[in-house]
Amino acid sequence: MASRSARRRSVPSKSAGKRRPVPEPLLTGPVGLRHPGRTGISELWRSGQALATANARLILLRTAYLTIASGEFELDDGPVHRWAIATNLGQGARVGTHLPPGGMPGESARLMAAVTRRRAAAVAALEDGETSVRTLGLAAESAVVTGTGAGGVRDVGIELHGTYGWPILPGSTLKGVTREWARQLGFPAARISEIFGSAPKADEQIPGGVAFFDALPWRYGVEVTSQVLTPHTRGYRSAAGDGPEPPGEHINPVPIPFLGVERGWFVTHLAGPRELVDEAADLLADAVGELGVGAKTASGYGYFTARPVNSEEEL
Repeated sequence: MASRSARRRSVPSKSAGKRRPVPEPLLTGPVGLRHPGRTGISELWRSGQALATANARLILLRTAYLTIASGEFELDDGPVHRWAIATNLGQGARVGTHLPPGGMPGESARLMAAVTRRRAAAVAALEDGETSVRTLGLAAESAVVTGTGAGGVRDVGIELHGTYGWPILPGSTLKGVTREWARQLGFPAARISEIFGSAPKADEQIPGGVAFFDALPWRYGVEVTSQVLTPHTRGYRSAAGDGPEPPGEHINPVPIPFLGVERGWFVTHLAGPRELVDEAADLLADAVGELGVGAKTASGYGYFTARPVNSEEEL
């Protein structure tokens, strides 16, 4: 993750030796948002303005909430994270949370249901004599972190849908963990290639027989929550001058907040020849519970319980 110091930009002082007055925080972004003082994005959400229903991907990746300290602008993730949790990244507020005017949870639930049914119908249209489709619901058993490798200046922690801004599990991630589970079970290399395609670094790239679709929020979606890392090795990893400071538990940790999702459902589809897709679906159902999905699985993140979704009525 990008360090806080790497996100700073110097602000030259017009008068050497004279302390600059500290301005109010600013919210800036490519869409021309600029709100001085306390009117940050979390406050806009509370007042029921347009940002309450904005695309979360644009808010999290394309806006900046700036504060100033010691003569330097600093990117502050706090207001953006609070907005993400308050609005549940566009899925509608969870039970027991405050709602902005016009932001009724039923509207978001209906939109998610409509999107889910529309995609299910599109995937079902692929079925013919050769192609079969399997649908799985994935219930989060723990917090899930899937966006840490996406890059960018802000540490989001969640992979977001490009159109709706909802949290998703990328199909490539599901395919990767399923492939690894098949490898650990001792599947022959030829069978793995038949289902998943050639290995990523193989000289000849051959597509697999099964397509893995992104997992979308299902039913009432998933809950967006705040997660925190507290590393004790900052001085060791970012050493300068006389060399690194040995890591130790006596060193004060530097909290690094990021977002995760938990307590909810995703739904995904697999399509391909019946024999292959049935095998891949069974492997996926086991893999998400045994290996986990996304980052920090060794710390208990990313585990799911999978169940088949057998009819359009369930969607």
